[in-house]
Amino acid sequence: MTTASPSAPASTLDSANNLNNYGTPRIGWSPQDYAAFGRKTQLFDHSYHQLPLFEKSALITLLDTYPRSCLQAFTMGTDKTNRSEWQSVDIHPDSSGEDLWNAVEKGRLWLNIISLEKHSKDYAELVRGMYRHLDQHCPHLGDLVASYTTMLISSPGAQVYYHMDESPNMLWHISGQKRLWVYPAMDLRFVPQDFLEEIYTGEIAEFLPYDPSFDEAAESFLLTPGKVVSWPHNAPHRIENLTMNVSLTTSFRAPTQQRRALVQQANRYIMRNLGVTNRSMREDGFRSAAKRFSYRVINKIKPFKPTKHPHDDYVTNLQIDPNALNGMRVLDQPVVASFSKDRKN
Repeated sequence: MTTASPSAPASTLDSANNLNNYGTPRIGWSPQDYAAFGRKTQLFDHSYHQLPLFEKSALITLLDTYPRSCLQAFTMGTDKTNRSEWQSVDIHPDSSGEDLWNAVEKGRLWLNIISLEKHSKDYAELVRGMYRHLDQHCPHLGDLVASYTTMLISSPGAQVYYHMDESPNMLWHISGQKRLWVYPAMDLRFVPQDFLEEIYTGEIAEFLPYDPSFDEAAESFLLTPGKVVSWPHNAPHRIENLTMNVSLTTSFRAPTQQRRALVQQANRYIMRNLGVTNRSMREDGFRSAAKRFSYRVINKIKPFKPTKHPHDDYVTNLQIDPNALNGMRVLDQPVVASFSKDRKN
């Protein structure tokens, strides 16, 4: 395992930026950094954490007013190998933003404030500004566009188990300290091919089988306020909090992402169904183009459908309670978690 250090000093940041101009880029990278973006794991500096949007009072107001269907709560155990302990937590309709913040402070909770680009004009402007800037400076990725954004507010000691995201993404750290491990991307030792394909087809969720020996191949980062980490598309990763944390995770779309998605979907629905065991993951060349074209044509004539679906009803017997010892109380009867009752947004 290697431990990485920042590639851009804080002094490169533009201190003249207006703190309230949310669309103004607040990242200071070298030309070499931009050229390597998406190709290797990188740790940079940013100054978004200085914005009023990320002050505690602003975050509590956001929690107060945010649609409950887009405010997810989870808890988890302490064993990094036992992802079965990841469990949804209900949020009572009368819970205030301050209630939620206090519960996270004292508990073992992970809040996902999802779809910020849809429900907050200021955060949407901020993220669009980020990716306009990156698109201008990273031509090797093609037309890079922000897709979805999630605010993460999480307890001391909380963790996110080993997983892989379908979309390319980045983690902008705002407050607190956490440890992040990033593992080699598109390496079948760390993401079995069947899992990779089924994540792309929506048949399974993002969590993956994990062995502690994987850490020997990982890059490890200690994240503090004002750091941002990017990693190659589909690199598995996991997180352990040291203190209460606030981070922003942003995902983006690019032509390279679309090519990979089509290759993986074709491998799952065409090549695997034909009994091909050694399925190429190449995304360039004639054979890859033919595979992608075949998938598009067949899917248009008769759309492929997943043969299985991840468990997603989010039934729980836990509910956030800032007055409880661990920020949660046990309900007498299981309920469908608040964010799962109406997920149209």
